[in-house]
Amino acid sequence: MKLTPRLTLVFILYATALLIGVGLLAYNSGRDSLRSATISELQATALEKQAALNKWVEDKRSGIALMAADPATIESAAALIGAPPGSPEAQAARDKFVAEIQPRVAGGEFLDVILIHPQTGQVIAATDPSEEGKFKEDRPYFLNGKTGPYVQNPFYSVALQSTAMMASAPLRTLDRRLLGVLVGRLNLDEMNAIINRRTGLHQTDDAYLINTSSLFVTQPRLVTDPAVLQRGVQTEAVNRCLAGNSGVIEAEDYRNVTAIVVYRWLPERALCLVVKMGQAEAYRPARAFGGTVAAISGVALLVAAALAVALARSLTRPILALRTGAARFGQGELALRLPETSRDELGELARAFNRMAAALAEKEAQLRAYAAELEQRVQERTAELARSNHDLEQFAYVASHDLQEPLRMVSSYTQLLAKRYRGKLDADADEFIAYAVEGATRMQTLINDLLAYSRVGMRGKPFERAPTADVLGQALADLQVALQEQAALVTHDDLPVVVGDASQLVQLFQNLIGNAIKFRGKAPPRVHVSARDAGREWVFSVRDNGIGFSPQFGERIFVIFQRLHTKAEYPGTGIGLAICKKIVERHGGRIWVESQPGEGATFYFTLPKRGA
Repeated sequence: MKLTPRLTLVFILYATALLIGVGLLAYNSGRDSLRSATISELQATALEKQAALNKWVEDKRSGIALMAADPATIESAAALIGAPPGSPEAQAARDKFVAEIQPRVAGGEFLDVILIHPQTGQVIAATDPSEEGKFKEDRPYFLNGKTGPYVQNPFYSVALQSTAMMASAPLRTLDRRLLGVLVGRLNLDEMNAIINRRTGLHQTDDAYLINTSSLFVTQPRLVTDPAVLQRGVQTEAVNRCLAGNSGVIEAEDYRNVTAIVVYRWLPERALCLVVKMGQAEAYRPARAFGGTVAAISGVALLVAAALAVALARSLTRPILALRTGAARFGQGELALRLPETSRDELGELARAFNRMAAALAEKEAQLRAYAAELEQRVQERTAELARSNHDLEQFAYVASHDLQEPLRMVSSYTQLLAKRYRGKLDADADEFIAYAVEGATRMQTLINDLLAYSRVGMRGKPFERAPTADVLGQALADLQVALQEQAALVTHDDLPVVVGDASQLVQLFQNLIGNAIKFRGKAPPRVHVSARDAGREWVFSVRDNGIGFSPQFGERIFVIFQRLHTKAEYPGTGIGLAICKKIVERHGGRIWVESQPGEGATFYFTLPKRGA
């Protein structure tokens, strides 16, 4: 990417990250503030409704207690209980009792009022005649109403097929004798009105009571169907509340709509009070604020982009001029100079470039002169070195070749002496003759190896196509006796066709595999030859399971006449790997080895790819 769009992009990305960071911070801060405000409002509403509910219950307890303490009610109840059952006196007393308490029912304070006999638990008078004669001896409101005013928590009435609440109080004479239990059924619409009383203008706020059976006790505001009171509620907030907890949660409500829910457990009523508001409504101002921030950020980004483009161009124009000048200067226009127009850092950069250009032009002239002189010297030294190397190889070849004949004569006569005079002279003479024979034999071996080493460069054949699989086969044929004697096994992968001196490549494989057989371990020798394509060259490897050696000798073993073992341990002159290196280098490759003591060795060499 070019500098101008890159600077513009960096500036815009920085501005975008800054605006996004500030926007998210403001949005999250506003959202957290809205959440805190909503929770505080819901908690205040829950406390207000809890207090109103407790006051309503207390009012009902006081109301039933006042009714039970009314002298007229007590007098009527005493006459009713004292009259023989079924007698006209009992009927008159019953009618008088009902007339006394009827105003309380008609006024809506209680839906029904009944009088229960204190010993039998039978209803002996009621504003609803259908209740008379029924037995309530096991009802909590009867049992608790004997001792004092009592309000029973909401319960499901099978007879009414709905939730009901009862308030009860004892009817006692002046001498504290229990005449009966006065029971009033509460109007739950009043409790429903308390719970559904709204103080705000929210659209999704709601409040309701849930009993321990997970049933609605009051009608939710957002559901108009009364049948909802028969339906169970299994929300996270309700489950936590019915477990005896109070708190706040953001979760789905009974309509599967996500809401902020405040739940309070009312242990004295065994009810769960839930006050909630839809999450979408609670966070609506934050979303509106976020949209405003996004719009402002968009405008700010457009302005930032325009400023970024203008700033980038003001910066890149002189830089591009410097780049063009540097390119032209690099192409040889050494007289090129940049205009020095501004006094800022960019102008100083142009002046520095001009000073550098002048200095480089002067140095270039000097270097050209030095290069010409150096090139001439290199050519002279190269030619001299080539002549020296050729003379040295020629000398090594001639010396090795010419020394063979006199050495062969010395060796023959020393062997003849050893044959004719062994045992005829003293022991020292036999030992000296043996030393002479051994020395002549070693010298002949060294000369032969030196002659082979010099022939790599002096008598090499022209390069031609050479299938390395055939080359390897020829090397193995030459080593057949050694392979059979040592039970050696040589395997190979698919090998490529290369261009080189086939006879020297045979010698290369023969030396490497012969070394693997010579420096074998306790197990029979195993050798594997492979090659891989490395692009411009083939990389060959010859891996064995021999004795191996320390990696520190990895360079030394390729030096002529260098050995890692004595002649008594392993025979040889130490020239085989030097010949391998010279063959590989003649073909334009390189050779190296990887080994560890006791873990065998792997020799690698490369052969460049050439046209067939």
